[in-house]
Amino acid sequence: MTGTIVARLRESARTAWQIVRGVVGENAYERYLEHHRRNHPEEQPLPEREFWRRHVDRQDATPGSRCC
Repeated sequence: MTGTIVARLRESARTAWQIVRGVVGENAYERYLEHHRRNHPEEQPLPEREFWRRHVDRQDATPGSRCC
């Protein structure tokens, strides 16, 4: 029984962590890779460093409703 409770708590914590990552945008590169695999399989995806560089530049150029 204790093992089941611990397993449920771990799964809940994992799920919560993934939600937090999504809210703060930490999983943007993973989402980009998945999109790229589905829609542009013949093209090479951007390396992670280049992706984040463009991502930040795009946010700076069009800040929208960001608070900072």
